[in-house]
Amino acid sequence: MLDRYGDYCVIFAPDRGPDPVFTTLGQRVGLADNPDAIAHLIDIHERVDDGDF
Repeated sequence: MLDRYGDYCVIFAPDRGPDPVFTTLGQRVGLADNPDAIAHLIDIHERVDDGDF
C-alpha cells in the first residue's frame, strides 16, 4: 500500500519489515520501522535538505 504525507510517500508492506520512505520525486529518505519513525525521517530530511528535493 502506498501512503502519501505531503511531498513524501511511504510504501507499507506489513510482511516485509521496515517501510521505505521517498519524496514524491523518487529520492530515498530512509526506512521507517514504525509510524513515529516516518515523521522523524521527514523532519531530518527537511532539515538537512532545507525542504529542497
